[in-house]
Amino acid sequence: MSIKEPQMKSAKETIIESLLQLLANRNFDAVSVKDIVQQAEISRSTFYLHFTDKYQLMDEVRKSLNDQFLRFYTETSAVSPVTYQICQHIFFYRSFYSHEFSNAVAIHHLSNELAVRLHEVFNDQDYAIFASYGTIGYLCAWVEDDFRSSPGEAAEKLMKIGFTDWTESISFTRGEIRQK
Repeated sequence: MSIKEPQMKSAKETIIESLLQLLANRNFDAVSVKDIVQQAEISRSTFYLHFTDKYQLMDEVRKSLNDQFLRFYTETSAVSPVTYQICQHIFFYRSFYSHEFSNAVAIHHLSNELAVRLHEVFNDQDYAIFASYGTIGYLCAWVEDDFRSSPGEAAEKLMKIGFTDWTESISFTRGEIRQK
């Protein structure tokens, strides 16, 4: 029987984890490179071997987490697991998404990226745009509400919204909208 040694994290992974930990208690603007290296227990020179500044670090974290988020839409076939995995992802990285979803530019960027992904999946641009902005809007509200619903409950609500047949409660006649 052999005993495996625990896998060591790279300095880069440690730096990223440290930023995420700091974001749990502070706004990104209040986090300095000094704070990050202290949290990571590394030298400043080690930080600068991997990143030019905290903004490059945040850009890399953003790209990585957004890529993970978007992959759920192409790697999972059932809608229920997708919504659950997305909500689990958002909840796990809540320190990042709490920061990210308070930034209108970041919300718009992720919504557009999701619309592109959904267009590839559904081959319907209008549906992709509507579903994308609705999904991100719902997730922003969930984050802003400080995760009062569990990831499972949020996923269930998101899935219910996605499958709502809006034509049953609204009718369109001669340019007018009437509720039934």
